[in-house]
Amino acid sequence: IEKAQKTDFYKREVNELWKITLRSGKNIKLTPEHPLLTVTGWKETKDLGVGSRIATPRTLNLFGEHSQRECEIKLLAYLIAEGHLGNGFVLFSNTDADILSDFKESVHQFSSELKIREHSKPGCFRIIGNKKKGKVVAKRNALGRFCPGTYFKQEQNPLRRWLETLKLYPVKSNTKFIPKIIFKLPKTQVALFLNRLFSCDGSLYMDKSTGQWRISYCSVSDKLISQVQHLLLRFEIVAIKRKKTMKLNKKVFHSQELELRGQSLTRFLQEIGFFGTKEVLQRKALLETDSLKRNPNVDTIPKDIWKAYRPKNWAEIGSHMGYSTPKALRASVNYSPSRHKLQQIALLDNNEHIQTIAESDIFWDEISNIEKLNGKFTVYDLTVPEHHNFVANDIIVHNSYTLGVIAEGMADLPKEIKQNLSIIMLDTMGIYWTMKYPNKKDADLLRLWDLEPKGKDIVIYCPSGYFDQAKKEGIPVDKPFSVKPRELSAEDWNLTFGIDKNDPAAIFIEKIILNLQESGTEYTIEEIIKAIESDVDTEKNIRENAKNRFYNASRWGLFSKEGTPLSELAKPGQITVLDVSIYATQTGGWSIKSLVIGLVAEKLFIQRMKERKIEEFKDVHKAMNYFGDDNPKKDYPMVWLVIDEAHEFMPNKGKTTATGPLVTILREGRQPGISLVLATQQPGKIHTDVMTQSDTLISHRLTAKLDTDALSALMQSYMRSGLDKILNDLPREKGAAIILDDSNERMFPIRVRPRFTWHGGESPIALNKREEFEL
Repeated sequence: IEKAQKTDFYKREVNELWKITLRSGKNIKLTPEHPLLTVTGWKETKDLGVGSRIATPRTLNLFGEHSQRECEIKLLAYLIAEGHLGNGFVLFSNTDADILSDFKESVHQFSSELKIREHSKPGCFRIIGNKKKGKVVAKRNALGRFCPGTYFKQEQNPLRRWLETLKLYPVKSNTKFIPKIIFKLPKTQVALFLNRLFSCDGSLYMDKSTGQWRISYCSVSDKLISQVQHLLLRFEIVAIKRKKTMKLNKKVFHSQELELRGQSLTRFLQEIGFFGTKEVLQRKALLETDSLKRNPNVDTIPKDIWKAYRPKNWAEIGSHMGYSTPKALRASVNYSPSRHKLQQIALLDNNEHIQTIAESDIFWDEISNIEKLNGKFTVYDLTVPEHHNFVANDIIVHNSYTLGVIAEGMADLPKEIKQNLSIIMLDTMGIYWTMKYPNKKDADLLRLWDLEPKGKDIVIYCPSGYFDQAKKEGIPVDKPFSVKPRELSAEDWNLTFGIDKNDPAAIFIEKIILNLQESGTEYTIEEIIKAIESDVDTEKNIRENAKNRFYNASRWGLFSKEGTPLSELAKPGQITVLDVSIYATQTGGWSIKSLVIGLVAEKLFIQRMKERKIEEFKDVHKAMNYFGDDNPKKDYPMVWLVIDEAHEFMPNKGKTTATGPLVTILREGRQPGISLVLATQQPGKIHTDVMTQSDTLISHRLTAKLDTDALSALMQSYMRSGLDKILNDLPREKGAAIILDDSNERMFPIRVRPRFTWHGGESPIALNKREEFEL
């Protein structure tokens, strides 16, 4: 699930709608033909029924950056939960001593002009101003005497004035809502708001019928309950909403309830929690939920997954999973598998697609009711892209296909140019080895472009520990690739392992690595492990933590004392593919890929800086000598580094082992002669330097405002006015794009040509053969 914004907004009139209600309590009104995503693909609403399961967000990582004072956040939570906001009063009712103390402190922090007084009964308090301020609005007649219309206008206290600006005063219980400022807060402050809200109106209890802990939150405001459900989803907490009826003094009251169970309950207690007297119960619940065996009967993968996937060998996988009768695993097809179970099966079956489904941020919600509505309705539609795509140089491009076209173009340059260039492609998905073969399937299309299918002589490297395996599987790898452990700093190791620099294990690893590097000799992973074991001054649990991490690293098949010389990778006129797709199915795979690209990028930059000085000396020598080589071959070529999924290596927030070296190349790589070709489908998640250091852009069709805004950020002001029109005017054809050329201050519509080498990144299709018929 990716952040996006609408670009276009449409509306039309219809005579029929379907109201879909889900098990989670959410509902939506749709036209019968509107598509919804199921585990087997997109289906129109009219083709779904009660019991069908559709994709909804399991988490929404949508936190803001606009902080508020803590006292303001607490007061909003307290007054929304148990405040009376109307009839000229600002009241708060609660009897929890901790909450009352916190509330009073928050009021005083909010403004020194406020004071709290007990109101009509114990536990009910009124917030008022220290001094009544106001002015007389007088009307006088011609003689200067007061006349009707004269009145005293009292100034409201600061808290009430603030609530009025937020539209929270006056409101009733059934019209309360969470103001917009809460949705713009960073994660820690949203957690604080929910903590105080639930501490007042929420409850934590043991369900005696099931022996399981539950969290409940009730409100008579439909809007408020939906907003709370949404905020919880930002923490990957799935709350089930349902109607609740209560009787009091022979009167019936209707409200909405949110209920948290299982993993969502545990996550709430760990990341949000309660305040006040409920904290005692919270500690008990945490201890007991840790020891309970959960039955994940809600957050599962739909049973229909088995219609699309069956593992190659049930018995072999069942044996690895510890089944006493391995073949019994086959009975799984009769049930909806848990995420964990499906992930285990996918990993053992080496099926990356199914593993992605098991680890996805989708909650497969069940349709509980469908209601057909007839009448005249206005429906609305948004234009939001399925994929985010934009390009940078620096170049950011749409996807692997266009990257392949760029690489082909470089490989086809005249010899006198190509001999001074080297292309290194980081292959994260194992799709570029097919460039060795001609694209015969598109031969007819290529003829229209006056091209013909042909393969290119590329050199494919894969991690040394998997080289023989790749050969056996028929992948035409050429050479093994390895890294010297000595080339990694302690920070590199800790970033790759995902350890915070202040963690005891990280500090210990830094100590070990610094000691080994001071020796001045090369060392292996095994020698790092020996150094860890021999350090008796460090606690055993810390040593074991570090040892296990390096033991896992030894199985990556990536390290050797010799390492692969950079001169092998960056040869003049050569296209080098570093195939690291083997790590796609491993835990922490992206961290390992970041490690590889970070080391290569760092070495390239250092080597090219040295080489550039030599080249400049030769340029000076040539200028002083009339006879000389007009186009001498460079001893060490300029390099184009081609990277797909660039947001994984250069995230907008946080860093990887590749971030530093790649940002350095972005900022300083032009002078030594290193260019980056970066592709991403998630521009909102990429480092801001990519947005600001780009000279040339290739952008395929964009519809989301988020994407066009990202492009605009890369353009000079003189180019922005025509961007939307040019994008909208692009033909609806495969490969349609625009080039944004900053040096010429122009945009050019283009169409990316078909590949003449075989493209290994296409989506699979069900129809493999097209028959021809005579009519």
